[in-house]
This record gives sequence, structure tokens and C-alpha cells, in this order.
Amino acid sequence: MIIVQKFGGTSLATSEQREMIVKKIAAQIAQNPQTKFLVVVSAMGRKGAPYATDTLLGLIDKKKTSKDKQDILLSCGEIISAAILGSNFDRFSIKAKIVTGWNMGIFTDDNFTDAKIKKIDTTRIENYFKEYSVVIATGFQGITEEGEITTLGRGGSDITAVALGIALNAKDIEIYTDVEGIMTADPRVVPEAKIINEITYQEVFNLAHDGAKVIHPRAVEIAMQHDVNLWIKSLASQHIGTLITHHDQSSKDKWELSRIITGIANIDGLTHFKINTNNYELQKDYDLLDKLAAKGISLDLISISPYTKAFVVKGNETETVIQILKAAEVDFEYTENCTKITVVGVAMKGKPGVMAKILQPLVELNVPIIQTADSHINISILVESKYATDCIKALHNHLI
Repeated sequence: MIIVQKFGGTSLATSEQREMIVKKIAAQIAQNPQTKFLVVVSAMGRKGAPYATDTLLGLIDKKKTSKDKQDILLSCGEIISAAILGSNFDRFSIKAKIVTGWNMGIFTDDNFTDAKIKKIDTTRIENYFKEYSVVIATGFQGITEEGEITTLGRGGSDITAVALGIALNAKDIEIYTDVEGIMTADPRVVPEAKIINEITYQEVFNLAHDGAKVIHPRAVEIAMQHDVNLWIKSLASQHIGTLITHHDQSSKDKWELSRIITGIANIDGLTHFKINTNNYELQKDYDLLDKLAAKGISLDLISISPYTKAFVVKGNETETVIQILKAAEVDFEYTENCTKITVVGVAMKGKPGVMAKILQPLVELNVPIIQTADSHINISILVESKYATDCIKALHNHLI
């Protein structure tokens, strides 16, 4: 039996935490000596820590450094983590082997800094498990068919853990973070936020996509396609954590009876643009969207009607968008410092009155709503960031 455990940078940041990881796995091996552990590691710590990803990036001029060279640098953080954690297993006399992007068997395309996995060959890892109880894998990285190191994009260690877990037919894939599980809201904003014991892949994907930073959305997508047991846990807590699972017909009644809204996520630092036109010309809309795409600008909350177009971009893209709109000679207005608040719940699909229920606490706060959007299982609301904390707290108190 194989269990995959992925530890993020904050779980690896101190010698005490690294010792906790080793002791935890040692206890599990003692309980079941036949169990094998694939331990996937991120770079240690966060920005400012010596080997954190952002710290390494700070050593170069990113704009003037080719992406293949960036990937060689970025891969160093996880290699250092693996080596240091591996030394802890040596101290406890646990046989552990380290695999990196060069030899773990993850083959990717050559889209450096944001590579996609093409295939996985687990032969080497499986052979190591014949001799070792623990294999430590460097997260976030792979190799091209030509032998060049690549990285999988920010948060890519989650993808490594899920992809290898599926390829190895692991019993469980456990993602360890600095929170006890997936919460009903960001606990830094809502101290009363609760741990969600069980949640669907769809809900987690939407929460992650709209601001919850517990797990990479792409990792959730991969897990959903293969229906694996995916857990979110905390190293420092005895809480069982959150199980991510499929929403199937057998659980439908339970989900509908227990809750309509599962959680709330938010993204800060956005800018809302509104374009006013006197006539409707689809070709002009296309040309404008094409110019924005050519600059690598991804739009969110897109709304196109005959006389008004609206969309949202990241705050650091504001000036670029302004220049493009001025060059297009369109009449526009924009609002900076916006927050997108997204309410997610698989049971809201087809449920009458959900939007009214969501708007009620915001009406009581008298908050100006800039824009809304909805899909089958989520509703997003855009407000100025100065109102965001009060809105999130009110929504949480009212809905959860």
C-alpha cells in the first residue's frame, strides 16, 4: 500500500516541523510496516526564507532571464528541501530515497515555468520502494523528453503529489498545509470559519480558482478525473482534515439536507472596467478582446451587452488595459481596489431564491455591488475592497 503525503513550504520551514514529519511517518510505519510513503516536498518557507521560491526568483532579473534558466534556479528550492528532510530520516534510521525532476519519471512539455505533464513513468520509484519505506520526491518539477528541467507553475507541488499518487495507485493522497482542512472562509477574515469535513471536487475547484489557497485548482481537476481519495490536513493538528470526494447520486440527499452553501472565497486587488458604446458592433468587441489577449491579460467576470461591456483584471494589469482602451478610442470607466467574493455550494444548483438569500446581508450593509456573475454551483459578487471584510463576515454569518 502506498500513501502520498505532500508537505508545503510552511510545514517544512523549521527543524521542529521537519522532525514532526519524520516522527509522524515513523509512527505510521511502525503501525503498518508494509506501507510505503511517497513524500512530496515544496521549497522551505515563504518569501524571505533563504530557499523559498520567491527568494530564489529575487536573485535574478526575471525579465531578462530565459524561462529555461529560471526553471533550473526554481527547481533548487525543492531539491534543498528534499535533501534536508532526507537527513532527518537518516537520523531516525528510516531508509529514505530522494528522487528529483531528473529521475522521478514526470515528463512534461517544454513550456518552461508552467509546464504540463505529458506522461509519468513510475518504474524507478516502484523499484526504490522494494528497498526503501520512504521515497522523497521534489515537487513542482519534471523533465522534457530532451532532458531539460521544467517546473509546473506556482503551487505545482500539489500537482506532483496528485499525479504521482494516481500513477502509483496510491490509497490516499494527503496535502499538508498550515490550516486544519478546507475552511468555510478565510480564517484571517472570518475567525469563526469552520473546517469542512467533506467537500466535492467541483466545490474545491471553484473555491481554489476564486481565491482559496489551500490546493492548486489543476491538482483538483486531475484528482477529479481519476476519483482518488484526496485529503487536506495540518501537520500540527490531530483533526482528521477535509476529504475531497465526488458528489454522486447516493450522497445527494445528505448534501442537500446538510447545506446549500459550502464555503466563501475571495480575491483582492482587482480592477473593474466598464466600456460604454452607442452602437453594437461585435467585430469591435472581438478586436478589443484580441488585443487584450495578445498582451497576456486574462479577463474575469466578462459581461457583453449591446451598449455596455464589463470585465475584471488583476490590479497590476490596470495600466496596460487603460493604454489599450485609450488607443481603441472607446469611452470607459474603471474602479480599482476591488474584491471578488464567491459563494460556492454544489446544492445551490437549480435552487430557487439563492441569489436573494446571498444579497440580503449585503442589502442590510448598504454595500454598492459593482457586478455579479453565477454558474451552476457558485455566485460571485464584486465590491470595492474597503467593503470586502464586512461583506464576507456578513455572508458567512448569514449563510453558513
